Amino acid sequence: MKEMLTPLEVMERMVQKLQNYYATHDYKKEGSIQFLLEHKRIPVNCYIIANKESLAFHQGRIDNPTVSVKGTFYNWLALAEGKLNPIFAVFTRKLVFKGDTSFFKVLPRKQLKNPVNVPTDPVTKFEKNTAKYWTKPKKVIILNASPRAEDGYTEFYLAPFIEGMKKHTEVEEIHLGKYKINPCKGCFSCWMNVPGECIYREKDDHHELADKIYQADLTVYAFPIYADGLPGILKNFLDRAVSRAYPYMIKGMKRVRHPRRFINPNHAMVVFSICGFFEMKNFDPVRSYFKALSHNRHTPVVGEIYRTTAVGIYGSPFHYKLLNHLMSALKDAGEQIVLNGKINRKTQKIITKKIKGTAKDLDQINQWWDERKGKGELNY
Repeated sequence: MKEMLTPLEVMERMVQKLQNYYATHDYKKEGSIQFLLEHKRIPVNCYIIANKESLAFHQGRIDNPTVSVKGTFYNWLALAEGKLNPIFAVFTRKLVFKGDTSFFKVLPRKQLKNPVNVPTDPVTKFEKNTAKYWTKPKKVIILNASPRAEDGYTEFYLAPFIEGMKKHTEVEEIHLGKYKINPCKGCFSCWMNVPGECIYREKDDHHELADKIYQADLTVYAFPIYADGLPGILKNFLDRAVSRAYPYMIKGMKRVRHPRRFINPNHAMVVFSICGFFEMKNFDPVRSYFKALSHNRHTPVVGEIYRTTAVGIYGSPFHYKLLNHLMSALKDAGEQIVLNGKINRKTQKIITKKIKGTAKDLDQINQWWDERKGKGELNY
């Protein structure tokens, strides 16, 4: 279990970091710095001994230090970080110095010993204006993350969408539920021990599927809403993609993100989801999730298909007309995404046509479920 560091442990870590690049520091001198600090009314007494080779941290006090500093622990941290001006600190007596203050020069001010070779992965024109730079994808991957695979309603509604896409490009559908995807352990071995290599690489199917997606130009993430969010198998798959990024942080679209190890510059995604409830608000959590994922994956979302009451529309004879219109619109949407990189408003309006959720609607759906209760009919 992680525990809160003590101020003395923080000071020791600071000295250890300084020691990492003390060897190349241009000012070295023998002497000592005494810290007489206070944190929450508890003394934090420690000192640094410097010579021509090293900086050594010690707890307690030393006789006749070259220089000493007295004050609160937080004020010292602010000074060390450059957030507190030393002249202002002395003038306001936030910190009190005694001795040869020039001796503080033995503490290197450089943040890093050597420049870090951060991979470049800048924001692209395609991310900024996807419609302008859209080109017809040569390969589309449909990642069907329904745990029921072909037996689910996700597959039923995907069928016309895929049919529309196949008119203009190559499409491969993958049923994620048929593959083994271990959950991410958060060990960061893929960042620190063997860069880019997950500890599960030879033990499950993640890398095989991730490579397929990388080689495609467009990925469709299709799934039903499970417990107000993504099915667990899809979340596991997406979590594991941490191995396909570098640990470093770079500027992205108005916020920070990681650079990619594998760059497909014009890769885009579509979100395709269904749920049983009536309100579109049920898709808000996954909409927000994929907005973040899109930014952090450097992969713009070019289409969002969200269909409420998916089971109810299928199961009710009174919604048969709507179902037919919906299936035709999904086919059109597949074509439009491939050719134009977006779904037009007319098609989107048909796909998202609202069912009000009246007492009659609720009664029909509840009867449908009640008829199947206890029959052991799992592929309903």
